Amino acid sequence: MALDIKSLQDEVLRRVGRNLLLFQQIEGLLKFLLSNHKASGFPDDFKERQQKKAATINRNMFGLLVDKYCTEVLNDAGVEVPEDEGTPGWLSISFRIHSDADFVVAMRRDMKLMIEQRNELVHGFLPRWLPDTPEKLEETLAYLELQREKVLPMHEHLRSTASHMQEGRRVQAELMASTDFQDQMELLWLQASPLVSFLREVATQIQRKDGWCYLAHAGRLANIELPEDVSCLNERYGFKTLKKLLIGSETFEVFDEPLSEGKFRTLYKNKEGS
Repeated sequence: MALDIKSLQDEVLRRVGRNLLLFQQIEGLLKFLLSNHKASGFPDDFKERQQKKAATINRNMFGLLVDKYCTEVLNDAGVEVPEDEGTPGWLSISFRIHSDADFVVAMRRDMKLMIEQRNELVHGFLPRWLPDTPEKLEETLAYLELQREKVLPMHEHLRSTASHMQEGRRVQAELMASTDFQDQMELLWLQASPLVSFLREVATQIQRKDGWCYLAHAGRLANIELPEDVSCLNERYGFKTLKKLLIGSETFEVFDEPLSEGKFRTLYKNKEGS
């Protein structure tokens, strides 16, 4: 009988460890998903913002991680989810699960059950540990096995979701490494830069009746407000003249208005929607 009890005791402890490991794996998957399902920022601070977000998520308790997952990742396909609207140059990516309302409700219910099971094991298991009573050991083994069966579907769901996200990140990484993407990021940075933003504001505030703005006048104002940007135009922006900057930013319409004696003056205005 002693050997039988010892075997039962060892099996109970083994299953306790197995279930605890399962919950830790689930917690790790939740942290990974919540750290990476959504990211936003400007190209020059995108990575830093993401690292800060991950550090914050890693400090969250298990229950809060589940709550965040149920509200930020799981979405009813019939409910519109607002997207971030940033200034020009703002980059935002997101990963969500959209499904019918019944699936979302059921998943959130199962997630709540998972929290209860985890807390019961971590904080309330000791009364079940009666090592000298074979019958109670058998009951505890059944309890631990049933607990695992309840939680395994959640683990599989999160593991599959993480796998899909990783594949998306791989495709995203390939895109971000491409020349076209780098060119687009440079363009977004240029459009959000201080000088282009200033020229956009001037074109909005100071314009002729026909909507055009004098570049020479805008240049004088820029030289007052952003003297270093103007004096180091080529070094900072890669353009030798403000006219070339306007054209390169793809934000403005540029027009050389003819004057007498073959001369001209450059006008510009914001493109519609810029």
